[in-house]
Amino acid sequence: MSESESWRDIRPVVLGVVRRGDELLVAETYDPTDDETFYRPIGGGIEFGEPAEAALRREFREEVGLELEGVEYLETVENIFTFDGTRGHEYVLLFEASLVDETVYDREALTGYEESIDEEFSVVWQSLVEFESGEEIVYPEAVVDVVKEGA
Repeated sequence: MSESESWRDIRPVVLGVVRRGDELLVAETYDPTDDETFYRPIGGGIEFGEPAEAALRREFREEVGLELEGVEYLETVENIFTFDGTRGHEYVLLFEASLVDETVYDREALTGYEESIDEEFSVVWQSLVEFESGEEIVYPEAVVDVVKEGA
């Protein structure tokens, strides 16, 4: 561990697994350093003193303007990664949930917004089969196994 890295650099994160048949609702992200497009369930950081489920609901409201129902804890996974040349380490609490607004299930894409970087991003339904086969990439990678176990 370098002097600039410590246990304080490990970030607690919450992500929501929302399904439409064999598809997951995910944010499309691009890593310019690796020239790689990948997907990640919607969610974000847990603030100090904030319960994980409350953080998930807040992140969905802030990023995609959606409310959740039927929120159930699935599993916690560790994710050690590099994004845009910077190392990251997070513990990810995965929750399964449904969307209150059922019309979203009929849409192919939405636009999300990340206030901390003032940037819009695409939110799409992506096939779990494509993640399993390696055609598309999802992070954290453990999402595929957790979703399959909970199916």
